[in-house]
Amino acid sequence: MRAQAWIVTLTLVSLAAGGAAARAETAAPRASLADVAFIAGHWKGDLGGSLSEEIWSAPSGDNMMGMWRLVGGGQVKLFEFLNIVQEAEGPVFRLRHFDRQGVGREEKDKPLVLKLVSSKPREAAFEGGEGAGTVRLTYRRTSDEALSVTLEKTGQPPQEFTFRLAAPLK
Repeated sequence: MRAQAWIVTLTLVSLAAGGAAARAETAAPRASLADVAFIAGHWKGDLGGSLSEEIWSAPSGDNMMGMWRLVGGGQVKLFEFLNIVQEAEGPVFRLRHFDRQGVGREEKDKPLVLKLVSSKPREAAFEGGEGAGTVRLTYRRTSDEALSVTLEKTGQPPQEFTFRLAAPLK
């Protein structure tokens, strides 16, 4: 009887250890703001003859903050306030859209929330959304002087934004 109990115990311990090992292999490593710090800087691009400008602070404390604006014909058409905050599960990107009068598109307590879903050196993808579908933003530092941002929305073709470094942030 003792031998059977010992075999059952050993089997249960082996199964538990195997399950933990399998979970450890599939769990994504925890990301941090350092993984997305490559986007810091003052970036300018052309979008159909309009100025597309994005500015990101370097990480400080548990966050990075940024803004994007589209200026055409000497007038702002659209702007966004952006932030990336280090949360327990990794960096979380939040944004809000505003028109030229500062009227927000999102409800006051519901920014668009995108979680970091993948990162590798000089590239990070954030994904999330609800209602209208999924939104995915992928940032790629294609060179020391260039940043590419791909916006993908459910049911729409991807949009590519290409920026040149106007000024590094210190």
